[in-house]
Amino acid sequence: MRAAHTGNAQRASQLRHLHLSDQPLMLLALKQTGPAARPLAVMLGTDPYRPQLLLAPPSGSTTPMLAALADAVTAYIDACQRHSEHLPATSSKPARRRYTDAPQILVPNPQTVQHLKDLGADLRFRSADDQAPGSRAVQRLGHWLTYLTDRADLAGSAALIPMTSFLGMHWISGQSPLEDEDLATLLAWIDPPRHAASGRDAALEAEDPATHRPAGPATDAAFDNDHLAPLFDAYARARRQALGQEQTRILQELDRLLAIYLQSTWDLMWQAYTLLQALPEAKGTARRWDQERTGFTDECLYLAEDGRPRPARDNAVAAAVRLACMEHAAATFAAERAADDPFVRAELRTTGDAFGGPVTIIDPEHTLRGPSGRTQWRPRLTVSTPDPVPMEPGQLLACHTHPNARYKICEVTPADGDTVVELEITAGMGTVARPNHAVLPDVGAVLVFTIAPDHYRMPEFPSREQTPWTHGGPPADHPDDSKDEGEEEQ
Repeated sequence: MRAAHTGNAQRASQLRHLHLSDQPLMLLALKQTGPAARPLAVMLGTDPYRPQLLLAPPSGSTTPMLAALADAVTAYIDACQRHSEHLPATSSKPARRRYTDAPQILVPNPQTVQHLKDLGADLRFRSADDQAPGSRAVQRLGHWLTYLTDRADLAGSAALIPMTSFLGMHWISGQSPLEDEDLATLLAWIDPPRHAASGRDAALEAEDPATHRPAGPATDAAFDNDHLAPLFDAYARARRQALGQEQTRILQELDRLLAIYLQSTWDLMWQAYTLLQALPEAKGTARRWDQERTGFTDECLYLAEDGRPRPARDNAVAAAVRLACMEHAAATFAAERAADDPFVRAELRTTGDAFGGPVTIIDPEHTLRGPSGRTQWRPRLTVSTPDPVPMEPGQLLACHTHPNARYKICEVTPADGDTVVELEITAGMGTVARPNHAVLPDVGAVLVFTIAPDHYRMPEFPSREQTPWTHGGPPADHPDDSKDEGEEEQ
C-alpha cells in the first residue's frame, strides 16, 4: 500500500538472504514459438561487457548451437572444481573433500527456469554418439540443467536463481505480483532512472511497446511478426534453393537483430545484480552456501562414478523423498530468515505468526521434576505484547537473540490493551549444574518470538522391493505364488 501510494518500491528485507557469487553466469534464453519450442538464442557470460550470443538456425539441426552452449556452461562448471578443501570426519560422515566453490546461474524469471528444465529433460536422454561431434557434451549439458533446475525448487538454494523472484524477496513494488514477473518494470519500481519522477512513472515508461523487450524465453508477438517471421521465411527459401551466401547473410542479420533484442535485458540483469550485491548478507546465507557446495561436490562425484540420467518420472518413493526435502528446505529457510532479519519478523507479526514486546517478569529459579525424577532448570519469563497472539499453550517458539534456544508458551492472558504471555525456556539454557545464564533476558528487553521449526528427521521410506506395485514397486504376486511348495506339488 505504501509503495502504491508513494510510487516507489519499499524494502521487504533488511538483509540479502541468498548468496551472490563474485562471478555468476548470466544466462538469457529465447525459444521459437510453437509447440516444439525449439531453442532460438542464448546470451550468456560472466562479464557484463562481453556477452556471448549463441544462435540456432531457423530450421535444421540445433545440435551445433547446443554443443556450443554445452561447452560454455560446462567450462563454467568445471572452473568451480579447481580448488577443494578437506572436511574432517564426524559422527555421521567420514572425512571427505568438498569444492570451495559452486556454480551460480542467474536468469531473468521463473519462466526461463522452466524452459531450462524442459530443455534438460530433453537433452539428458539423447544418445551419446562418439561419431557425432558434440553429442556427449549436449548430453552432459542436459544432466547439469536437470541438476540446476532441481536445486531451484529448493527454498534457499542459490544454484539457479530467477532474478525477478530474487528482487521480489527484498523489495515490494506497487504493482501486482504477476506484473512483478517482468524484469524491466520491477526494476523500474526499485531503481528508477534519474529523469523519472517516481518508480511508477519509470515502470509506465518501461512498458512502452516501442522500447519494451520481454526478458524471455518467449518473444514479443509483434517482434515475431515484424522481424523474425520475414527472416525465417527468407532463410527457408534460400535453403530450398541452396543459396549458401544468402543463408549466411540472413543468419548474420538474425544474429545482429537478436543481439540488440537481448542487450536491454542483459543490462537489466547486471543492474539487478549490483543492487542485490550492495545489500548486507544475512548470517544464515553462509551455511546455505556450504550446503550448495556439498551438493555440487556430490553431484560431480556421481557424474564421474555413475552418471546415469535421472528418470523421466520419479517413482513413488523418490517423489516422496523429494517432496520431504522441499518442505524441510522451505521451513528451514523461513525460520532462518526470521531469525536474521527484523523486517521479516515485522511481517510475521502482522500475520499472527510472531509477537513481540518487553519482558516484564523473569523467574530464573524455576525448576521442575523430569520424567526420570531429576530436577530440571526451566527458567520462565513474561512478555507483554500489543500483538494478537492466536497461538495455544504448548507452542514452541524461537527468539532472534538466541537462535538455539526454545521457548514454550505456558499461558496467554489478555490484559488492558495488551496480552500477557508466560514462557518457559526448554532448550539452550543448560542444566541445573551448568546453567547458561546468557539466555536469560533483562527486564525491559524487547524480544520478538516466532514459531520454531519442528525438529526435522527424514522419514524412513520403503525400498523398491517393499513398495506396493500400485506405487512403482515390483509387480503383484500371482495368486498361485502364495501357495506353499507342498500345495504346488499336489
